[in-house]
Amino acid sequence: MKKILLNLKIRTKLSLVLLAAVVIPALFIGLAFSADFRDMVISNTISQAQKSSAKASPILRALAVRAQNVANDLSSCAYYQELFSSASPADFKEAAQTSLAQDFLTKAHSYQSEGYQTRIYIDLPEGDNFFASPTASPIFAPLTQARGRYWYGIFQASSVDHLYCPSSYLGPIEASTYGDSAYIRRFRFLYQGKSLSGYLAVYYSSGLYRQALRDNLTFPDGVSYLINDRNQIIAETDRARSATYRIDYGQITDYLESSNAFVEKNVLGSDVYAAFHRIPGPSWYLVIIIPKSSLIRQGNQIILRYLAIIFICMVGGIFIAELLAGSIVRRIRQVSAQMSQVKADDTPSPMPPSPYKDEVGQLVDSYNYMAGRINALVAEQQRISEEKTIAEFNALQAQINPHFLYNTMDMIHWMAQARQYDKVSEIVMRLSRFYKLTLSKKDPVSTIGDEIEHASIYVQLQNMRFENAIDLVVDVPDELNSCHIPKLTLQPILENAILHGILEKNPPTGTIVITAWEDDALYLLISDDGVGMDQELLDHLLTYTPMSKASGSNVAIYNIHSRLRLLYGEGYGLSYQSIPGRGTEVTIRIPRERR
Repeated sequence: MKKILLNLKIRTKLSLVLLAAVVIPALFIGLAFSADFRDMVISNTISQAQKSSAKASPILRALAVRAQNVANDLSSCAYYQELFSSASPADFKEAAQTSLAQDFLTKAHSYQSEGYQTRIYIDLPEGDNFFASPTASPIFAPLTQARGRYWYGIFQASSVDHLYCPSSYLGPIEASTYGDSAYIRRFRFLYQGKSLSGYLAVYYSSGLYRQALRDNLTFPDGVSYLINDRNQIIAETDRARSATYRIDYGQITDYLESSNAFVEKNVLGSDVYAAFHRIPGPSWYLVIIIPKSSLIRQGNQIILRYLAIIFICMVGGIFIAELLAGSIVRRIRQVSAQMSQVKADDTPSPMPPSPYKDEVGQLVDSYNYMAGRINALVAEQQRISEEKTIAEFNALQAQINPHFLYNTMDMIHWMAQARQYDKVSEIVMRLSRFYKLTLSKKDPVSTIGDEIEHASIYVQLQNMRFENAIDLVVDVPDELNSCHIPKLTLQPILENAILHGILEKNPPTGTIVITAWEDDALYLLISDDGVGMDQELLDHLLTYTPMSKASGSNVAIYNIHSRLRLLYGEGYGLSYQSIPGRGTEVTIRIPRERR
């Protein structure tokens, strides 16, 4: 097979290569990142749902507060105040004959055009003449008509003074006549020397909430609904789905305490994404449920469309590849013939300049430039060799990336969610100082004093994450603090000691000690009382052979060791000693250089 491919004409090879360049990456991306496509659909849908819920929440609250405002407006009328709030109660029958009563009735009727019906239930005998007056009969009713209704029972069994009522709280006739939702307020009044109960009820249609939900929170196969603290659904976009994906009020409170975003949970064997928003005032929760299967199905549809595009590109690629290959092959042969002359002559001769600026034309220009630059490149070889060591040093230093930044940012995130702003500020200040010590100067060499401060800040940040599990003891003579040491030497060693030593103990606490002294060179000793390492791991720690137990750790240690050797020579670097179960000692040997 290999021989057949090698013997193919270059035009055929180019056609195959051009075709493969289009099809193979597209197939690889489609197959390798299909899960990412699904995640993208899920993420975009959830983001849309979050924005929609943030938009819908104030609308729903405004609808609920509107009923309360109607009740407030009516209760502030002079007629209402005369009947129920006056210190000297008026005669109800006489008051019903006044213009104030007619004004009150007119105002109550004005709200009917907005869909709000008003009823006032008062504890007077059902045959009282007051109920027969023209201004009272449309609004006022004896309390006996309310007894036996669910909302009345709630008032009797609790001390609440107002209630937002879904249709399940209302009687059938009540709901069909006035509205299937209500805001009801309890009050007391004096009548013939007795303190009696009354209820001001403002009825309206739950369709107001339902329409707001459908306008803002409709998702394929999903459902949005409002639920109160008695686990009663106020309104929903789909009644059957709201029953299927119903979540108790108490569970919602627990979820809100742990997260303010979408959570993934299982409801009756179905995986769903759920979000919750509190509607202040009526103490409701807005619940949004999106089945995971629906989002996966949308992702699969995107993948199918993508595969269809790949097929179209494949057909077009075959046609275009044939055209391009024919034009390229002829000029490539010319370049090949010219370069073959180098075999007979060590000095390459330039080709005539190409009139075209495509890749082959650039190849001709590059060949001509190469021919003219060979002697100059030989002269530059010495300089490149001298710079090689510095380039390798910088490349190795660039690999040392304090990846704990991601964990620190995550810690800042959840502390900010928990409103621990003082701790967030402290972490940010320490993190700022941490990176200032690393990035403030272009010089790759720092001082021992700065490195110890840098390592100390790292331990402080880790202690904020791991609940002060690490004690750091520094015993370095002051006169050594000005000695040179490459940046980012101590921190990766401490990171390795913490993550793969101390935190693997039971309990996960321990001590790290840093000491230093001068002898034939400058020595720093970092010791910990972690779990230690066996001989097999020690043998691989300073080589570029990642071990499963220390995956991601010995790479950083190897980089430090390599940097020190590149900078100072073979006799310098790191050495390890460890006893399993007792701890590890790391010795750093570098030249004595002071600023």
